[in-house]
Amino acid sequence: MRHGFAFVILSLVACRSDSGNGSQIDAPGNGSGSGSGSGMVTSIKTIRMNQPTNGTAVTLKSVVVTGHVSSKKYGHVWVQDMGGGQYSGIQLFCNYGGTHPNCTMTQQQIDALAVGSVVDVSGMFSSFLLSTAPAGAQPNLEIDAPTITATGQTATPMAVDVDAATIAKAQLASAAADPYKGAYVHVTGGPFHVSTTTAAEFQAPCTGSNGSAGTTYNGFEAMSTSQTLAIGINFYNTLTYCLPSCGYPCTNPITNQTFTTVSGIVEPEYNGSNSQVYLQVSPPTDGDLH
Repeated sequence: MRHGFAFVILSLVACRSDSGNGSQIDAPGNGSGSGSGSGMVTSIKTIRMNQPTNGTAVTLKSVVVTGHVSSKKYGHVWVQDMGGGQYSGIQLFCNYGGTHPNCTMTQQQIDALAVGSVVDVSGMFSSFLLSTAPAGAQPNLEIDAPTITATGQTATPMAVDVDAATIAKAQLASAAADPYKGAYVHVTGGPFHVSTTTAAEFQAPCTGSNGSAGTTYNGFEAMSTSQTLAIGINFYNTLTYCLPSCGYPCTNPITNQTFTTVSGIVEPEYNGSNSQVYLQVSPPTDGDLH
């Protein structure tokens, strides 16, 4: 995964190199910081439908946090336009501990940024894809070096309905999936039965607590009547569902089970170690899988 979110993600995944891109998030209520400064006030939908050039300064007002996850080096926050919908979501990327950090936010501050918080954001638009990505991989759209200011308000994140056929694992290159990339969605067409917990796209090496080498899986595949979803379990700060990983504890394991409802954030993903490219749905909380 990318940025360590693959996110142990970002795989969030093919890991993102530390290029100096990053983000800054202020503590709740603090509008100060050394971020990129204000840019044109716009909406996520406008950014996604009319992509600016990389490095363009943008400002979002009163957007809603839909998910967040952190590692020792990086923080990832997803936000949506108020009310959600197509083209409504985007990632904010914060590099606070990489080789070239430019984010003054701490890991603890990102962890405290609750789903449903209404925030203002200023940062730099980026369409990011590693140069080593396999053929067919697609960039993630994000806002780097952001300043995030809590407004003190909250709002329930809104999941836009989308049928499983539109955002199935194999639909990465489909134009029909584009409006849902970055968005928080509710997948229709269930129920969804866990078909494998050892899918190739989620396979990654890991080191056990005793130093031994092994394999971990950062997600699983679930099938409806005719569609296969790639479901990431990368929001480990707020999601307790897990898979055994090189001997580390997993108290709420994914098993041969069926979910009536699947909701989550859709993103293009790839696994550089075996050239897998796919579309992924990542539930931020346990309530998104039931």
